[in-house]
Amino acid sequence: MRSVKAGLITSALLTPLLVVATTLAQAAPAGATTRGGGGHQALFVAKNASPSGSGQSCSTARYPTIRSALKAAPPGAAVVVCPGKYHEQVVIKKPVSLIGIHATINESGVTPSYIAHVPHVGKLKIFAGVVIVSSHVRVRGFTVKNALGEGILAAGVLGTISGISIEHNAVVHNDLGGGVPPVSGYFECAAEGQVPGDCGEGVHFLSVAWSQVSGNYIADNSGGVLLTDETGPTHNNVVANNVVTGNASDCGVTVPGHNPAALSKSGKLQPAVAGVYRNAIVHNVITNNGNKGEGAGVLFANAGPGTASYNNLVAGNYIAGNELAGVTMHAHTVKPGQHEYLSGNKIIGNKIGPNNLGGDPLDFPASPKDTRTTGVLVFSGGTPVSTVIAHNRIFGNHFGIWLSKPVKAFGLGTNYFHRVRIPVSAGH
Repeated sequence: MRSVKAGLITSALLTPLLVVATTLAQAAPAGATTRGGGGHQALFVAKNASPSGSGQSCSTARYPTIRSALKAAPPGAAVVVCPGKYHEQVVIKKPVSLIGIHATINESGVTPSYIAHVPHVGKLKIFAGVVIVSSHVRVRGFTVKNALGEGILAAGVLGTISGISIEHNAVVHNDLGGGVPPVSGYFECAAEGQVPGDCGEGVHFLSVAWSQVSGNYIADNSGGVLLTDETGPTHNNVVANNVVTGNASDCGVTVPGHNPAALSKSGKLQPAVAGVYRNAIVHNVITNNGNKGEGAGVLFANAGPGTASYNNLVAGNYIAGNELAGVTMHAHTVKPGQHEYLSGNKIIGNKIGPNNLGGDPLDFPASPKDTRTTGVLVFSGGTPVSTVIAHNRIFGNHFGIWLSKPVKAFGLGTNYFHRVRIPVSAGH
C-alpha cells in the first residue's frame, strides 16, 4: 500500500471539468408538463410529495421515493428526481430515463436489498447504489455516493443489455465494502490473503453493449470505471469525457477479461459468449488513481486461461499521476494447451505524463520489475501480445514505453517524447 500525492491537474483545469460533470439541467417551471420517452408524462419525485398532487412539477410531485416512481412508471417514461437526498437503493428493471435535478442518491445507512438470480451461480445480493438490469436506460444528473458496492452497476444478468447511458453524474465515495477483512458481505469484496477485494468500483458495466459512460465526475471510489464479462460479453461501449481521479485503491478505467469462456479450448475467440472487446476510452482526464493500492490509469488484463480483453481503443485522454503506468497491459503465463488473448488494443493520440509512481511488481516473481516512472507498459509472461502505440505525447517519465519480450508494438516511431530518459525499452 502506498500513499503518493501528485498534483498534476491545476485548479484552472479541474474547476471547469467539475462544473461540466455536476451542473444539471434546470427543473421545469412549476405547473409545466414534462413528457418522457414514448410520449409518457414524466413522473416527479420530491421529498415533500403528496399523493393528491397534480404530478406535473417538483412542487406538485406525487412520489416521495425514487423506488415508488420507478414502480409506477411505464416503459419509456422519464422519472424526474427533484432536489434533495434520497437514502435508498435504486433498482431499474425497465427502460426509463432517470433524471436528477440537484438530487443525491446517498447509500449511507441503507441496507442493500436487491437479489440477483444469476444462472449457474444462484442468488446474489447486490450492494450497488444504483442497479440497472434492463436495456435502454438513462441515468443523468445525480450525485451517487456512499454505497458499499458500486456507485452505479449495469448488469446483464440473463444476457447482454444495451442502450445504457450514464451521463453527467458525480459518482463519489462508493465501493466502500472492501478491506481486510471486508467491511461488507458483498461477494465482490471478498479478500484474497492480504489483497483487498474488488467490490466493483464507481461505475461498473457487466455484460453490457452499445452503451456509454460520459461526462461524469468519478472520484474517491476504490476504482473508477470497470468493464467486465462474467455473465456475457461487454463490447462496443464508450467511456468518454469523464474526469476519473483520486480513486485510491484501483485503476481509473479497468478493462479485464474475467470469463474463461471467451476462448474455446482450441483458443478461438467466442465473442457471442464472453470477452471484453471493441470498447473506446476517449477524451477523459484520468489522474491520481491507485496511489493507496495498485492502479493504472487504464488497465487491460486477463484473469487467466480462456479470458480475453482485445481490440479496445484508448485515444485522446490526459493520463498522469497514477500508481501503475498510464496505460498498462498485463498478460499471464499459461500452461501448454491453454490460451488467453490480449491483442489488438490500441493506444493512440493521448497525452501521458508521469505515471507508475509506485512501481509495477508485474505479479510474476521471476520477472523484471519496472520501478521507474513509465508512460505505457505492456507485459506478458509468455502469451504473445500485439498492440498499437502511436501518436501519443509522453512526457516526464523515465521510460516512455516499456515492453516485455513476447510483445509486438506497432507505431512506436510516431510517438513524441519530452523529458523522457528512455523513450522505448523493449525485450525485458
